Amino acid sequence: MQQKERMKIIYIFPPLGHAGEQVRSMPLMPPVLEYLAGLTSSIRPDAEIRLINANVERFDVDELSADVVGISILTHQSSWAYRTADRLRERGIKVMLGGPHPSVLPDEAKQHADSVVVGEAESVLATVFDDVQRGELQPFYHGQLLPVDGAPFPRRDLAPGYVFRSFFTSRGCPYDCKFCATPELHGKHMRYRPIAEVIKDLGSCKHKMWFCTDADSWGPSVPRYTELFREMATSLPGIHWVGETSIASVQHQSGDEMLKWARRSGLMQVWIGWESFSDATLMEYGATAKMLYEREEALKKIRDNGIDVVLFIMLGARNEPLDEYQRVLEMCDRLAVTPHPVMVVPYPGTAMYQELRQDTLHFEEWDYYDGMHSILTQQGGDNRAHEEALKQLWLDSFTWPRILKRLKALPLKGFPNAHIASGIVQAALRKAFHEFRALETAKPK
Repeated sequence: MQQKERMKIIYIFPPLGHAGEQVRSMPLMPPVLEYLAGLTSSIRPDAEIRLINANVERFDVDELSADVVGISILTHQSSWAYRTADRLRERGIKVMLGGPHPSVLPDEAKQHADSVVVGEAESVLATVFDDVQRGELQPFYHGQLLPVDGAPFPRRDLAPGYVFRSFFTSRGCPYDCKFCATPELHGKHMRYRPIAEVIKDLGSCKHKMWFCTDADSWGPSVPRYTELFREMATSLPGIHWVGETSIASVQHQSGDEMLKWARRSGLMQVWIGWESFSDATLMEYGATAKMLYEREEALKKIRDNGIDVVLFIMLGARNEPLDEYQRVLEMCDRLAVTPHPVMVVPYPGTAMYQELRQDTLHFEEWDYYDGMHSILTQQGGDNRAHEEALKQLWLDSFTWPRILKRLKALPLKGFPNAHIASGIVQAALRKAFHEFRALETAKPK
């Protein structure tokens, strides 16, 4: 009997830079690639899988060979992804598109794909592969929001060489921020992965540096996360990790206990959705529910527990004064925290996308939705001035003296882990911006 050929599958994560330019920022393999590979292996153990992170790997589209190529797309990656998909299809290779952007605009994505996976892939990927094999791909596959119990472990062996690997403990978000599509994509109710499975996943790999991809790495259930961190500290000594989070849980009556175990579990740094220093802007964004009160006091609690902080800050709200950029720099200097400033973007799938359609420049020109372009209308039409102010804020924020000053301000309780994480991340952000600036400078005027 003739042996059936192994299915060849390629997963691609597009470049993060403007119009498909490579940006080498966080030294982290895109989590979606490793997870899709793990999910695929659980469904088709004999499949031949290749992962391509187009931010660090250059490849020739005309030399790719596969039964199906899957591309996971964020909004500002769409143009590059669509061009790549079109070329692959011209060569007769089946293409499926998925991820946040195709999930909220599936009809647009279908123009460039044989099939679009809408939403989460767990409930439909087995059917997709069966249909690929039969040559009967459906135009759309609509994923369901399943419990995350028994989620497959990512294939971390297919892309060695990264400083950080990824893990997750939950999906969903209960907040209603107007700029965020997470509740639309992953639901408003939290789905928690069993703690024993998280521990087993992390323990299955000898890697020591991790990034948690939860929308909120210490979400609304403070007792649950305290238990998780305690178990991580007990069962996984020697691991170190970074996560994205909000500050509401820190303000809980048991927040101090949670923070104590978070640090003991190896948490070195959190990336906090701070959004703005302006209360009026927070209200406009619909982000006050996840902030609660005494934000700076919550920030101090985190740092006093030996955990470094990076603040996600969005600028360029409608008619925002230009002096807000300098104010951000001054506030971050005063607090001795690292800023990650970007322009606010009305992404499809968000309330802001619908509300501000008439106030969005370059509407649905996805290359401009990269967080470095001012696309909400500004008083006097000075959007270019906002873009220049953002670039100056990046330059000023990541001078070596400021980086060193933040490192020096970290409490000794976090030494050396928080200091190492802070140094790695600040250097990566500095490098990413300088690469972006070099590309901008090299463009024809």
